[in-house]
Amino acid sequence: MEETESKKPLYDICFHLLKLYSDRHYSLQQLLDPSTVTADRLDYRLSWHLWNVLQALNYNHLSTSCQGLLHASYAAQLETVGLWELAIFVLLHIPDSKRRESAVREMLNLHCSLEETEESMEKEQFLTEKLLIPIKWIHQAKAFCACREGDKHSEALHLYKAGHWNHCHRLVIQHLASDCIINDNHKYLLEFLEGLAVPERSVQIQDWDTSGRVYLDYIHVIQTLQDIQQTESPGYELERLHTEVTSLCSRIERLPCSKAKDRLAQSEMAKRVANILRVVSSLQHGGEGTRHIPLCQLAPHIGRLPMPEDYALEELRSLTQSYLQEYVISH
Repeated sequence: MEETESKKPLYDICFHLLKLYSDRHYSLQQLLDPSTVTADRLDYRLSWHLWNVLQALNYNHLSTSCQGLLHASYAAQLETVGLWELAIFVLLHIPDSKRRESAVREMLNLHCSLEETEESMEKEQFLTEKLLIPIKWIHQAKAFCACREGDKHSEALHLYKAGHWNHCHRLVIQHLASDCIINDNHKYLLEFLEGLAVPERSVQIQDWDTSGRVYLDYIHVIQTLQDIQQTESPGYELERLHTEVTSLCSRIERLPCSKAKDRLAQSEMAKRVANILRVVSSLQHGGEGTRHIPLCQLAPHIGRLPMPEDYALEELRSLTQSYLQEYVISH
């Protein structure tokens, strides 16, 4: 027995265990205090492991707050020496499910890295295979890390893998889509959009029909036209493509544009759709060129496209020339 600075007697852990043996309701808080084992009052190693042994023997009368202190303190010790994955093992013993999940997610957010090394992969494997941590929690933590570092591409990727469809869609539309359109990098954008377009996912996405779906349909129209041009008898496909292109003419105008880059992408889409509409209409009329296409089929749709002034003037000039040719021929 020793005396502390406050003159309160300090007993060895063996004394407390004997007291517990004689009195089943003896205070576990006194027994599990680190000072009964070590001079380091922040060393909870033996206290935590002993608490688990006592629980197995049906000694459960430790208060919730004291349990929380045990788990949090030992986890912090492990985290301090770099063993954060083992700290998560400790935190998984928190009885309350909401507090347990919150503590584990916080630890993941602090330590999951975007850098893939052999060590990080081993730790992730331990977390998912041994501790059965949902892989989506890890991807969400990586998305959080990417957000801190300003890496929008990695953030979108990990949000997608975490199943946060709405957040992923918003980030793709606000930060990635315009660059992909301007640089003709459709394949990269398509990897996100086709996954988000799955009905059970897109139904959870706010503004999907006026944002992500418009970009997706735009890319599909370009791909479909390329396929049709390699086909000998495209009849039905041309009819369907014409319907999709005319639908795009009005929907591109409603795309959200918050930056100059968004406006540029929208203009590029409008210009390309106008050209596609001409090509499709030409193919429907036997590929004889735009002068044989009735202007009434082109003008209303092209007029809806949100093109800048120089693009619009170019289209107007082209339509006017076609109109004059039709007029001369008919008279």
